[in-house]
Amino acid sequence: MKHDPYDPAQAEALAPLLDSIGRELEERGARLAEIEARLGKPQGLGATQELRHLETEASAQRRELRHCRGELEGLGCSVVGTTPLTIRIPTRVGNARRSLVWQHGHETNG
Repeated sequence: MKHDPYDPAQAEALAPLLDSIGRELEERGARLAEIEARLGKPQGLGATQELRHLETEASAQRRELRHCRGELEGLGCSVVGTTPLTIRIPTRVGNARRSLVWQHGHETNG
């Protein structure tokens, strides 16, 4: 989805929403990494059932990660880095297009 660039004040106002989405992306990404690590190590008699459960949970985490990224795209933003999570916010100053960069846990930077 294409979104018009934000003026700087609008971009700054996105920070609480980006904090929320960013926190969810990081939590779900960490949980998915844990699940994937466990998927490689099934043990015991209940391994088949545990594998099914882990695969189902991994699928749900991936779906929700896609949903979070879709929310960002709907805002016109994009993930440009993952360590730390870095999101580009398209902005404009007059007729000039610019970008602000938001990082999880940091202030928005121009």
